[in-house]
Amino acid sequence: MNVDVPKKLDHRERVTPVRFLIQPVRGLASAGQPVDPEGVPVLADVWRRGSLLYRVEGDSMTPTLNDGDRVYVDPSETELREGRIYICEIPGDGHTIKRVRRLDDGQLWLVSDNPAYRPWRPSEMRIVGRVYYHDPVGGRL
Repeated sequence: MNVDVPKKLDHRERVTPVRFLIQPVRGLASAGQPVDPEGVPVLADVWRRGSLLYRVEGDSMTPTLNDGDRVYVDPSETELREGRIYICEIPGDGHTIKRVRRLDDGQLWLVSDNPAYRPWRPSEMRIVGRVYYHDPVGGRL
């Protein structure tokens, strides 16, 4: 990653400090155990108390989410809503991260943002929570 760093700051420029917290990564989209139990920095101004941190694995949600990105998940938001992204636990398959869409049949389906993947409607799942922040890109969802 290339970052341009000024050699000298102009005394009239303001630098806004960024606060971080350390939070454990709860798992990959395909596994539920903490990936880094020691924790990784998260944006303190965005992090909600009780949130979970997951790392995206795979390309099914590109271009929105990319392999290796981190997502902040609110486990208090488990009611599926059209267009939102959720972490779901599928018995026997682990965790998945998908967008919820209402298709032509009127039912809610788990849909990848990458068109190479088909919509999916598992017979059984547990909603872990709604993704509300995407890092490192840092876009609110």
